Amino acid sequence: MGSAGVVAATALGVSLGLMSSLVGLAAPAYADDTVVVQGTAFPDPARANLSLVGCDALYQRSDEQLAPMIGRGPGAAPAGARSLGFDLAGGNAVGALFTVGSVLGTTTASIAVNAVGRASGVAYAGYQEPADRGTSYLWLGRSELTTPGGAWQTVEATTRSYLWTKYDMTTRQPVLAGSGVPTTVALMAAQHGGDGPGVFTIGFGCDGTPFSMDALRVGGPGSVTTYDVEGLRTQVTISAQTDKAVEPGDAVTLTGTLETGTGDPVPHATMLLEQRTAGSDTWKPVLVASVGPQGSVRAEVKPEVRTFYRWRFVDRPLAEGSTSMPLVLDVLPPITSEPPSPSSSPTQEPSGTPSEAPSTPAAPSEAPSSDAPSDSSSPSASASPTESATASATASAAPGETDPSPSDGAAADESVSPRRSTGYGSR
Repeated sequence: MGSAGVVAATALGVSLGLMSSLVGLAAPAYADDTVVVQGTAFPDPARANLSLVGCDALYQRSDEQLAPMIGRGPGAAPAGARSLGFDLAGGNAVGALFTVGSVLGTTTASIAVNAVGRASGVAYAGYQEPADRGTSYLWLGRSELTTPGGAWQTVEATTRSYLWTKYDMTTRQPVLAGSGVPTTVALMAAQHGGDGPGVFTIGFGCDGTPFSMDALRVGGPGSVTTYDVEGLRTQVTISAQTDKAVEPGDAVTLTGTLETGTGDPVPHATMLLEQRTAGSDTWKPVLVASVGPQGSVRAEVKPEVRTFYRWRFVDRPLAEGSTSMPLVLDVLPPITSEPPSPSSSPTQEPSGTPSEAPSTPAAPSEAPSSDAPSDSSSPSASASPTESATASATASAAPGETDPSPSDGAAADESVSPRRSTGYGSR
């Protein structure tokens, strides 16, 4: 189970002086519903919150560095998937604080608890009788708690019996002792004039046994609210730091942010940068980057082709996972040079037709002499000239179009959870 000490530090500083504000508190109108609590940020702290009380007496608390933990389980959580855990030194009790406008109209004020072994705790109930309305007087009752551990158990505060003392909530001093007989809230109201506003606290850790709590419930018939403790909701963004067209191999800085729904940082957070090239549906890891104190992250990439990028925060016990919108880097196509293709035929085609034949000589005007003249050889036809071979050349091949895929960066294992508390992280 991951440590969430930073997340819950402010929420645990619950002042029990809140009890003094119950005077005249009207019962709010609610219907049965479930409220998801991010970490320890209860959305309606005036109705339900965390309490830190002394085990022997309400205000006798010892100084202790609290480290609340959010994690899955143990086992099947009573509500949702996660629960809230503590590992106290002993002497104090941490748990739920419920304020109600009517103690008789409140039929449940409970938590589910699961300790690693037998564990002790304490419950306190507050009730203001009608005669004290308009004052700071409040009856406070104490009841010891135990749980066998090893499984989830529901601890109900409204039906328990308490030993009562009246306090002045302004001075935090007792002003009147009770009967000394364990009495339920309903019987206490019947003995002191009827219904009134009140408060319930349920906590464990008195003996230092680590425990988990979940499914905080408060309300009456038809108006019970269940508070389901879950991880912090997260949101991731991405942007690119470039003001010019990207050429193949150019270095581009990508930045991102990780925010939670409560505004609290996630301790030891990392984010995974992923990429996919245009035309592909597969996202591949590039690198894992540590998130800074302000929730920022950055990385440098060198795309060769049009590439999509996104930051992804992997789900962990303390916080829920989320992914940024994809960001595309358009890369200019590479400039190629191709030699011109040579002509496929010679510039001048030789003639294959022979020259014109000579004319026949004219006959003699007189009869020939007895000596026959020698036959003149007829000129022979000119031989056809040889056809010149057509010149040819092979055009150089166009450079092959490259679509290199950037090598997958060696992504660190994101599954590593934050530090786990002794005896609580093994679940």
